Amino acid sequence: MGLPADHMAELRRGAFPIPLAGEFSDQERELLSRYGYWLMALATGAISPITPEQDRFVHVAKGEAEPRSAFELVWARYQWTATPDDSRGDPCELADLFARLESARFEEATAQDVYASNRDAILEQVRPLLEALEFEFGDRLRSMSEVLVRLQSEVREAVLAFGASFRHSGLNATYSRGRISWDTNGLTRYMDSHPEVAKFKRVGKPWVSLRFQPLEENSPSEERSREMQTKPAMESQHEQRDATKSPAR
Repeated sequence: MGLPADHMAELRRGAFPIPLAGEFSDQERELLSRYGYWLMALATGAISPITPEQDRFVHVAKGEAEPRSAFELVWARYQWTATPDDSRGDPCELADLFARLESARFEEATAQDVYASNRDAILEQVRPLLEALEFEFGDRLRSMSEVLVRLQSEVREAVLAFGASFRHSGLNATYSRGRISWDTNGLTRYMDSHPEVAKFKRVGKPWVSLRFQPLEENSPSEERSREMQTKPAMESQHEQRDATKSPAR
């Protein structure tokens, strides 16, 4: 039995537009591009389901069942990408939070610069003592470090050959079996032709990575840095003048 005319009309509409923000695999993009209009018509009720599979797809699209088949999974991802979600918050509030983070970065960078400058000044006063200490202990510590690295490598190789965790003299070497990994792309291709395995798929929680741009030289922190560096110097000059005016005891 062929498909009804309204189903065929949706299938002949051409390529379905895929959201740029969506993280779809190549197989999912091909599936959505080819069947997207038909899936949308089923999900919105524009056409009626005629098979149990299509009826279940409609329930999944309404949030009444968990997605399992390839069609259900790709449409669930499309819905999350294309549908506005009030729980995502106000973009203006997000932009304000970004600005506060950037300001905090400037503040922290300024403090780090002042700290490094003051630390260098202090180290310069004791540099001869540090150089003498390095001359006395440097070669001995480097030699000891090389021995430690070599022994640690030998212990690891020995425990691997032993095949089990081992503890002795305050040292606990934990043996771990090789990590099992799967070919994600291969499994995805297999799932396209065997949608029944989709029920074993688990999707973890989303995460966010932050990538900072280099701080600009002409930033508000430059002025703050000059203020932080100038203020102690001015205070020191005032103290020296006050000391010269004080009567000697």
